[in-house]
Amino acid sequence: MITPKQLKAIDITYFTILASGSFTVTLQSRNTGHCWHILFQEYPHFKSCLIYHTHHKGSPYHRHGHSPSLPGCIRQIKRHDAYWLSRQKSTPKPIQTNSRR
Repeated sequence: MITPKQLKAIDITYFTILASGSFTVTLQSRNTGHCWHILFQEYPHFKSCLIYHTHHKGSPYHRHGHSPSLPGCIRQIKRHDAYWLSRQKSTPKPIQTNSRR
């Protein structure tokens, strides 16, 4: 179960909380715009969180990974954002041509 204390610990300067419930929270990164759905699972002998991801709000999610805790999920998401942003900076931009000449 995701507790109110865990929800309050989410950095709202980094994330927008799109939805939350007892066993789920959906976040959007303010850095990349990517959306993340975290599903908390409880079993008799262990707990786990599944992480789902999409690059565009409204498009289907795909499974991204898992972590034993919500803070672990947040760390994974921030690492993914850092990777994504570094990748975007290193990707050559297409040359814009002016066709009005």
